[in-house]
Amino acid sequence: MWKLIQTTMLVGTMTLSLFGLQGFAAESQKLQTVTLQIDGMTCGGCVRDVKTALTKVPSVNSVEITVGKKGLFFLDYTDVRAAVIFDSDKTGVAALIKTVESASTALSTYKARVLKE
Repeated sequence: MWKLIQTTMLVGTMTLSLFGLQGFAAESQKLQTVTLQIDGMTCGGCVRDVKTALTKVPSVNSVEITVGKKGLFFLDYTDVRAAVIFDSDKTGVAALIKTVESASTALSTYKARVLKE
């Protein structure tokens, strides 16, 4: 019986310490969201290239790219926005803009600017 109580206490202590460490890790990151307007995109391949480039930045947590619509069915690649969540202690907005612009191809040259921080 005593062995069971010790084991239960040990498992409980380990579980609490793991949850505590997760909370500490989340608090140590200063997550920031920025919305970028991206010009120069012409197709879905451009969206994929930019999203891939942004997700490769080590401090980026998530990237959500939205493409405007013309009418009901057609996509408007002149209205492309990227919502990027990143750790502001490790990366700045200027580095994200540079990443987008460096993802340009021979067919499409991307330009990014901040819409909302």
